[in-house]
Amino acid sequence: MKQNDQNFLWRRIAKKKNTGSQPVTIAPKARKGWHRRLSQADYLEMMVEYNSEAMALLVKTAAGWVYCYNNWEHEKMTGFGQKAIRNQSLKTVLGEAYYQVYEKNADGCRESGQTILFKGRACWNGEVREQLCRMAPVAAADQDFIVVTELNTKVLKDWMIKNHLATTRFDQMFQTHTATMLLIEPASGRIVDANPAALAFYGYSLEELKTMTIDQINTLSPAAVADRRHQALAGRQQYFLFPHRLKNGEIRMVDVHSSPLELDGQPYLFSVITDATEREQNAAALYREKELHKTTMDAIHDGVITTDAEGNISYLNPAAEQASGWQTGEVQSQPFEAIFSICHEYTREPLAGLVAQVLEDGQSQEITAPTVLFNKEGMMIPIETSLAPIRAQNGTISGVVMVFRDITLSREKKRRIEYLSYHDALTGLYNRRFYEQYFSQKEIKLIHPMAFVMGDVNGLKMTNDVFGHTIGDQLLTDIAKTLKVAAGSRHQVIRWGGDEFMIVMPGSDLKDAEVLVKRIKEQLQDICINGTIEASVSFGVALKKSRDDEPGAVLKKAEEMMYQIKLLESKSMRGTTINALLAALDENKAETKAHTQRLSDHVMKLAELLALNVEAKNRLILLTMLHDIGKVGIPDHILSKPGRLTEEEWEIMQTHSEIGYRIAVNVPELHVVTEEILHHHEKWDGSGYPSGLSGEKIPLNSRILAVVDAYDVMTHDQVYQPARSREEAIRELRAQAGSQFDPRLVERFINQVSHW
Repeated sequence: MKQNDQNFLWRRIAKKKNTGSQPVTIAPKARKGWHRRLSQADYLEMMVEYNSEAMALLVKTAAGWVYCYNNWEHEKMTGFGQKAIRNQSLKTVLGEAYYQVYEKNADGCRESGQTILFKGRACWNGEVREQLCRMAPVAAADQDFIVVTELNTKVLKDWMIKNHLATTRFDQMFQTHTATMLLIEPASGRIVDANPAALAFYGYSLEELKTMTIDQINTLSPAAVADRRHQALAGRQQYFLFPHRLKNGEIRMVDVHSSPLELDGQPYLFSVITDATEREQNAAALYREKELHKTTMDAIHDGVITTDAEGNISYLNPAAEQASGWQTGEVQSQPFEAIFSICHEYTREPLAGLVAQVLEDGQSQEITAPTVLFNKEGMMIPIETSLAPIRAQNGTISGVVMVFRDITLSREKKRRIEYLSYHDALTGLYNRRFYEQYFSQKEIKLIHPMAFVMGDVNGLKMTNDVFGHTIGDQLLTDIAKTLKVAAGSRHQVIRWGGDEFMIVMPGSDLKDAEVLVKRIKEQLQDICINGTIEASVSFGVALKKSRDDEPGAVLKKAEEMMYQIKLLESKSMRGTTINALLAALDENKAETKAHTQRLSDHVMKLAELLALNVEAKNRLILLTMLHDIGKVGIPDHILSKPGRLTEEEWEIMQTHSEIGYRIAVNVPELHVVTEEILHHHEKWDGSGYPSGLSGEKIPLNSRILAVVDAYDVMTHDQVYQPARSREEAIRELRAQAGSQFDPRLVERFINQVSHW
């Protein structure tokens, strides 16, 4: 390390060490390198030598305090050089009349170990001077030193006069300036002074403000305000934006320029305050407007591309980015036509110069021709687009905005709507609107011969009632597919109504129609839903023989023929349907043939005891066979569940009597037992279902069946319970007589089974 660098280092150390209130401690053992050759006195001398204040070094000896070293500033003040002052006593240097004050304070400094500040006098160069003196003890290993700093009070008074002049000037500026000003104590935040402009702005009197802290004006938290004060005092930040509360409660946004200031030796924060409320409100309004604009651009489904006045891309909204595949950052500042290629959809002729044209003439353009935009991947996107100039406040054109809409989905929706307007949504066949459109064409009306085939699905209502509309829809869909395949592409298959279909056969005669009907009937035999429901359709045909025949009249003849055939086929169909239902009932084991046969034997014996007539007996047998036919509409997992049904499952199970009723209503031959099927689960006390009938309001045959069915169920194994003995079953019947069962029928039946 060079000698100059050493001197600089120790000069800095000396200044720092001698400005505090604590003794300076030197630890020679911690030094390294060249320092090791220096004594403690050498360190102290270096500290004194390179200090800008008048400083000397005292050491305690047996004879008292003597000088051992001083710096150049001290030499100028006293007239004693470093060699002359070394080992000189306080009395010699200061004079007979003045040394005792120094000696007394030196002893006190040594004993207390604290820095001492006092006023003293000395006779230097024949002149008696009043000094401000500071003594700081230095704890060393072998000797006690005191660092003495001398300040000529005349110099201090001159400085104070100058400082007072500066303070006076500051005060004049502070009081007369139109800017709002506050003088604040940094540590506490107390408002020390406020100029008239501040009083007018805040609405407080000077006396009121002087009793307040800046925390009471600033609406930020006290901790946040204190942090800003410390930053300003340290010079790290001088500008702040704060919300200040006026005396009337109004909140104003203010710019605060705050700087540290020393007045009369005390540190303050000098704050100049400017009302920035209007500026901040305008900025907030502008921000909201920009955010609203951005939110709008981000939210709309149309693509938006903007350019600057040179035709270079400046912005793409999210819809434009998604449609084009480009991100704003990728294409920003690039020429519009270098990125986006727009062409006529059919001719592929480029539509060049669109942006340049708008920039040139300032007129909006709406592109009416079928147009496509090529995206980043080179794919064509059909679009509808328009361009408009962006004008600055002075009316000049600052850019162009292009708004476009990807019409791929809208075209698809349009095609879908057009399809649905001419097709049946369930089956996909043509609908009545297509028929009307088809025959509105003159060339179609002139075609002859033209055969019409009308078909009506048999038993659709019963299928919907029993198995639900989902199964009914499946039946219609399967029939529609069969008709479509059988008719081929030459003929038009139309869903005419709920269960009606029509086939228009241009260029075909009645023989062709009959062949088609036969083929359809053969193919319909392959349809069997759930292994139970077969497809049956009644057909009628008619012929348009000449161009003069009206299609409506021919269609009516086909309908009339269809209804005639339907009447002939209906009886057979009803029988087939009932047999299918009974087969389904037996298959899901809700009822077995053995159970039905036992019920038939029991009810006929009881009917004999009751002396019922033949008609009543026949109804009773029919009821015995069909009373639970409605269970074909109950899910298998409920019918076969071994445990107790849940409340929801029980509610579903109870619907079987109503389902059976709806089935019977649709079959004329079963009308005689519809009410008895509906009420066969009613109870004598009215707590049954579905209608809650009681007593003799319940049909007699329903009451008879209830007793007999309960006995047979109890005495045979079920999925939910094992069989009981005959005696147990009889006891249960007697227990429920008068509540669940007709008591007279219970006694008659028990008398009957007791003799078996």
